[in-house]
Amino acid sequence: MVSRRNFLRTSSLALGAAALGTTTACGQGGGSNGVEDDDAPKDMRFAWWGHEEMNRTTNEAIELYNSRHENVTITPENASWDDFWDRMATQIAGDNGADAFQMSNQMLVDYAERGALLDLEEFIGDPIDISDWNSDLQNYGIIDGIRAGVPMSTDAFTILADRDVIQEFGLEIPDGAWTWDDVSELAHSIREASGGELWGIKDGSGMYEVFEPWVRGRGLSFFDTEASPTTVGFSKDDLREFWQWWADMRASGACVPPNVSAEDTGHENSPIITGVAPLYFTTSSELTGVRALTPSQIQALPMPDTDGGSKRANFVRPNLFMSAWAGTAYPMECARFMQFWINDPEAVEVIGNSRGVPPSPSSAELVQEDAGEDGLLTPSDYLALITEIGDPMDSLTPRAGREVYQLLSRTAEELRFEQTDIPSAVDSFFDQAASLLA
Repeated sequence: MVSRRNFLRTSSLALGAAALGTTTACGQGGGSNGVEDDDAPKDMRFAWWGHEEMNRTTNEAIELYNSRHENVTITPENASWDDFWDRMATQIAGDNGADAFQMSNQMLVDYAERGALLDLEEFIGDPIDISDWNSDLQNYGIIDGIRAGVPMSTDAFTILADRDVIQEFGLEIPDGAWTWDDVSELAHSIREASGGELWGIKDGSGMYEVFEPWVRGRGLSFFDTEASPTTVGFSKDDLREFWQWWADMRASGACVPPNVSAEDTGHENSPIITGVAPLYFTTSSELTGVRALTPSQIQALPMPDTDGGSKRANFVRPNLFMSAWAGTAYPMECARFMQFWINDPEAVEVIGNSRGVPPSPSSAELVQEDAGEDGLLTPSDYLALITEIGDPMDSLTPRAGREVYQLLSRTAEELRFEQTDIPSAVDSFFDQAASLLA
């Protein structure tokens, strides 16, 4: 199996980005290299990160699975985001990985290309049934011919709007596609209508969830994964114009100022919840959680398109995957647990929309929330809208892609606090991104 020294060869990156050392592919197809005995006791581990609701539903699902299988005991392993990746890298390097685990779409390619993930292809159809999924979702998770993960949930990027506040000012929010000019106009109108007491929108200048729709609307992509090595898929002009757009929004008061952005460390402290700006960027998987924090009516709006763009900005993506360690002694049981998670009606109802909308249409229907009479979109309603007005996802995040996302965030923060200027920031970003992706 994989040596710890090789696996953690890039340990200086592992702490911050779960970058893994080089592995071999010897574990593909099941690390036990033996026949899995279905009658023998199976002591397994499932690892994940997440918020309180995810933790609750995951533990309940594991308890349900264990109760149905006398000889199977799945032990839960939960951690915060950073601790999860630190621990996973260390455990796999030490030949002690969890048997199955939640996998981020930002990290799947990285782990798969290093040979750490079990190839699940032989289990598709029996026991893992994905036959009623759309073709895009069926193929997400296949990396270099290896099915490294199966989507657990789906979501899309969104702008959440406090409808109560916006309508109180006599303003309207769109019920379908809109443009960046429309966003700017609404944010400026909020600022003006509030007499300068409110800003219009959260600062999205450092969010890949905002920049990716910006470049997609121009017919581009965040990454060019067809290039070798992978590069960014946009030009310096695209990034310069994006950051200039946000600089103009800050200067006019349509966007929150840097000190407010610095306090925006989570939904609880976000501008939409603290009541200082009613437009907020996040993902649709967070819609239910944000709504739980405020009595206001929160509507999910699509990301803006670009006039004349050759590709639509919005897309549905696999939010999270379930993967299995290449060294697990129980590949078939891992596959059965995946089938249970995504298709078993009782399990689906226990898990609900805590991670986003289930990828299976029949499972999604089981957890469809009541839209009520207020016209607010449920998570499933929102994804249906995005499917209608959007285009397919470009690609999963490539290796080192998450470090590029972090670079975007850091550089935007330097711009907000005027520690650099836009031309210098753009040049620096491109130089560093090329080095990260090389």
